[in-house]
Amino acid sequence: MSVIKKIPPFEQSLAAVMLGAKEAVIAPMRPKLREYNITEPQWRVMRVINDRGSTDATGLAEVGLLHAPSVTRILKELESRKLVVREPDTNDRRRIMVALSPEGREVVKTISRHVAHVMREYAQRFGPERLERLADELRALSSTIKGVE
Repeated sequence: MSVIKKIPPFEQSLAAVMLGAKEAVIAPMRPKLREYNITEPQWRVMRVINDRGSTDATGLAEVGLLHAPSVTRILKELESRKLVVREPDTNDRRRIMVALSPEGREVVKTISRHVAHVMREYAQRFGPERLERLADELRALSSTIKGVE
């Protein structure tokens, strides 16, 4: 096992490689997001709500990998556009839950079709097994690093 003795040039660093990969993955999705005037963080929030159902802001921040103040700002914008609705939690009236509106569900449905198409292309070009192994390794890396903090 080799020990890193010298920090590599930025473009060869793990952070730079991962940022480059993230940009490559997201780039083909941006035109569809722009078509609906949805930012990447807004899309993450909408995806989390779509996947999990009605969710509170804390859950959105955690799962969407966003800071709480950003989630607050994003929710205000999405609510003003009538893409999400806020409702009191039925079990705890002090807690506010956020759900997609019918319009929000339609936007997610349409953009998700495009994302699924892009992901099929990635799997075809990179290989579905390789893509799944890569995702597994990245999850393991994240989990390991979080344990080191």
